[in-house]
Amino acid sequence: MGVHFFRYLVVVPLFFLWLQKPVAQEAWTITGQITDVRSGEVLQGVFVRVVNEDASLHTDSDSWGSYTLLLPSRDVVLEFFCPGYKTERIDLKYAQHKKRVDVALEALSYLIEDLIVKGERDDNRIRRPDMGLERITSQSVKKIPLLLGEADIIKALHLLPGVLQASEGSSGFIVRGGSPDQNLVLFDHATIYNPSHMMGFFSVFNNDAISDVQLYKGDIPAMYGGRLSSLLDVEGRQGLSDFNVTGGIGLITSRLAVSGPIGKDITFLAAARRTYADAFLKLSTDSTINSAILHFYDLNGKMRWHVNERNWVTFSLYNGSDRFGTHGIGFNFGNSIGSLAWTHRFSQRLSVHTIASGTMYKFDFKATSEQMDGLPIEGRWLAGIKEAGLRTDFIFRWNEQVQTRFGWSGLYQWFQPGNMRLALQSKDELPTFEANMARKQAMVNTLYFSNEHKIFEERLHLRYGLRLTRFDNVGPTKQYYVDDAYEVTGIDSIPSGKFYHHEYGAEPRVALSFMLNDRMSLKASYSRTMQFVHLLSFSSAGSPLDIWIPANPSIKPQVANQYSVGFFNGFSQNKIQASVELFYKNLNHVLDFKDHPRLLLNDTIETEIRLGTGYSYGLECMVKKERGDLSGWISYTWLRSFRKINGVNQDKRYPASSDRPHNVSVVVNYQFPFYRRLEASVNWIYSTGQPFVMPEGRYWFFDEFIPVYSARNAYRMPDYHRMDASLIIHLGKKEGRFTNELNLSVYNVYGRKNPWMINYRMSLRGAQYTEMTYLFGIVPSVTWNFSF
Repeated sequence: MGVHFFRYLVVVPLFFLWLQKPVAQEAWTITGQITDVRSGEVLQGVFVRVVNEDASLHTDSDSWGSYTLLLPSRDVVLEFFCPGYKTERIDLKYAQHKKRVDVALEALSYLIEDLIVKGERDDNRIRRPDMGLERITSQSVKKIPLLLGEADIIKALHLLPGVLQASEGSSGFIVRGGSPDQNLVLFDHATIYNPSHMMGFFSVFNNDAISDVQLYKGDIPAMYGGRLSSLLDVEGRQGLSDFNVTGGIGLITSRLAVSGPIGKDITFLAAARRTYADAFLKLSTDSTINSAILHFYDLNGKMRWHVNERNWVTFSLYNGSDRFGTHGIGFNFGNSIGSLAWTHRFSQRLSVHTIASGTMYKFDFKATSEQMDGLPIEGRWLAGIKEAGLRTDFIFRWNEQVQTRFGWSGLYQWFQPGNMRLALQSKDELPTFEANMARKQAMVNTLYFSNEHKIFEERLHLRYGLRLTRFDNVGPTKQYYVDDAYEVTGIDSIPSGKFYHHEYGAEPRVALSFMLNDRMSLKASYSRTMQFVHLLSFSSAGSPLDIWIPANPSIKPQVANQYSVGFFNGFSQNKIQASVELFYKNLNHVLDFKDHPRLLLNDTIETEIRLGTGYSYGLECMVKKERGDLSGWISYTWLRSFRKINGVNQDKRYPASSDRPHNVSVVVNYQFPFYRRLEASVNWIYSTGQPFVMPEGRYWFFDEFIPVYSARNAYRMPDYHRMDASLIIHLGKKEGRFTNELNLSVYNVYGRKNPWMINYRMSLRGAQYTEMTYLFGIVPSVTWNFSF
């Protein structure tokens, strides 16, 4: 298999090279890197072309800002175009025969182009084969009305087609009928397992510390894997070449970021954010409330070293934590991640990117209570997951039409599903009780390659690849085996370091785009994805109590196959773009739970899980305008999602929690032409209600009422809809170094009471009724942002 695989890797690119137009021997090749003039940050997707030449003489910069272009044998003018930056032109003399030209582009004024800093040309969405790819920046997030005064990239994702919020106010998100755990969230190449603060009301991403966000909803690049539904790739902001301070003060959170140079070749960024909600609790006269602890913080750090023209090193750190406590009960949870990346360019055509990363997520709960004899009982529950990874990616540019990526990645994971310890405090002894779920370890090794071609005068853009994965369970642990009836049939105590169970997987990826004319394209893609870690969640919105476990002999890895087709069209010189995408996704070995499962500290968790199949399909429509005083988008998503699990719902098909057929998002941004310092934004969102299980009756058994529940997800919550609005007032002078703005936002303008939870109650007469809990009425907020 290995010989045929590498033969395929070499022969196929050569075939497509043969299809390219012949080039005269006198032609010469130019290469270089494109960066931001202030930050030194590399710019991806910059359109580089030869002025006044045919359409074939152009290219785009890659993810590291590099470009390569074959030039004719005469003097030429190169043009570098990137929305949000001033267009740069450079005269090149054939006699000088330059082989390298690096370019630093200057960003336009925030009052003119702040919203559209996308780092890609206007028609990239139409031309490129990427399907289901959405890209936003920290600048565009600032325009969206804020919840509690804090800009949040995940709240912005909820407004995109095919993306749903897991619940009201939550940072969890659902993509194309999946579930929150099926989304791979990366921050500077390191995994974040719980991207939420304050039970999901805020995300872990400080908007001052990020630069670019890409969400892949279907056609995930071959270098990434491990989740079924999507990849959220968040890139941290790099330091500027001169000192800069940005920050903001809101009603319950404040933040500060400092960046600048260290010597000539090193830049840094340090950012912090903290909420002070507990400071307001102290104003209460209730001792339970005024003594409570309730806050979170985020710390970000990033350093970039330009070693020389061939080498760059980037180091990134993040630490965030939540704390809550009152009267003997408290918990804290949080993420700590780090990554070290080295980029080396061997030649004009070959470069390598090597990344070492580490992740730790932990949950720690403590409680103290008193027994009847007056002796206190102290309890503690610990859970978490850690991983360490290493990845190497190579990029080889055959020419401006053909590019190959290939590489390897390795990942080692440590799982602590749960450990509880109770101690009775006495003068003489410390009696203890412990309950544990066995610790688990796993290792994932992956080889991948991906080829990208532009053929037939670049009317056809083709990308295909393959990802080969080996997954291993590793000791020490205790492994339980179950039969088809989910009864335990055997137990093994696995010694330390033993690789005792293996899974292999092949994940092909194919995508293409065909240009019908200069403004219309047809696209299609197929991707197969596998997921080797599973989330055992206590709610559809997610919580800190969620348990992560690896696949094992009794729980198979989940597998998804997704098929997509789409039509993309541009109007008014591509300033307005419209798209329609159809998708179908089937799932194998998808997880659900039996009725009334016992998840907490259950070491035989395999007996509570049920495996089966699922599928989802839908239509995504979007019209988007990014330029001009009036900008924004309108999107509609029609989505259906179903599951069929053995032993659940009498083995009958049922709607998944993500089955919400109709979803509409409207986002409008307006910059007042008569007063450029004012910007207004309004968004409206609508979604069909979420399915849920409801008791339909009850019976009397041994002096107790026992509820009789409906079929799985047979009922729906009321439909969800909400309108938000904001007004941004730019207070600083355009020419000055110090700029500041005031952001006035109103969340849920017309006070819609959207259900967050439905409880079942019983009246004094014994009648059963439902009671709805909602989180937010009208929520106004104000934030002052500054930069100097």
